[in-house]
Amino acid sequence: MKKIIVTADDYGMSKAVNSAIDQGIEAGLITSTNVMTNMPYYKEAVKLKEYPQISIGLHWVLASGKPVLSPKEIPSLVAGNGEFYPYPEFRKRLRTKQISFREIKKELIAQYELYVNLMGPPDYWNTHQNTHVDFGIYRLCVDTAAELGIQRMRSHQRIYVKGSDKSQLMPLSWRLAEPVKSKILDTWQKNAHKKGIFSPDGLIVCLNGLDIYRPAYVFSHIAWGKKEVGEYVIHPATQNDSPYFGKIVDQRIREFEMFTDQKTVEILKKNHILLVNYNECKY
Repeated sequence: MKKIIVTADDYGMSKAVNSAIDQGIEAGLITSTNVMTNMPYYKEAVKLKEYPQISIGLHWVLASGKPVLSPKEIPSLVAGNGEFYPYPEFRKRLRTKQISFREIKKELIAQYELYVNLMGPPDYWNTHQNTHVDFGIYRLCVDTAAELGIQRMRSHQRIYVKGSDKSQLMPLSWRLAEPVKSKILDTWQKNAHKKGIFSPDGLIVCLNGLDIYRPAYVFSHIAWGKKEVGEYVIHPATQNDSPYFGKIVDQRIREFEMFTDQKTVEILKKNHILLVNYNECKY
């Protein structure tokens, strides 16, 4: 039997996000969530302790909202409005060496300390918008997590769901770059394992983005290969109540509907998929 961790990102971002995740947990469909300690409603995460069946992680943030530390302590990370630089600007500044890795580490540790004070040690870590998946900063985050004793993380290798529309092909540039990216990620992942940090076998990713709204199709067309534990990531919300939702407002609401619906439970059972948490990431 194959196993899936259904992870709802962004706990703490807003009331609507927290409510959606709470309801998904109650429905038995969300088995993992992660907390953004720089967001206004992160302290509501304390009630997640009532659900021992789920994994609760730390969602490190470097490109959305306000930092935990004073802007004076991390000036290279913060724009003139007192908030982090938006993701595209963060990436640009990172690659042009305008961002201090020392300041990144200080902010990561500060967010971790807020988490621990509220929740105790996190079950795993990842980053909002996958900001760590880049040269240099990936290693920094892994090393920081290892120092802090966080022993699990998200894998960024892919377990693909073939597109339902066979006429839709990914761009040639993507198809040429994908094998190279996969090899780089595999090397990074092995180095994380050497530091005692383990992961699911990969992220379940739809080659056709519209298929995410068709759970009956998705969960019956996963190209598992030899992999056994996949992570399926969602970003649910009951309504639009945050300036940080980005371009996926409609997607968030539809994911809330799908992952509180008992029909989705039946789809998983029909496809012999067991819902698990991060405890399935073996050492």
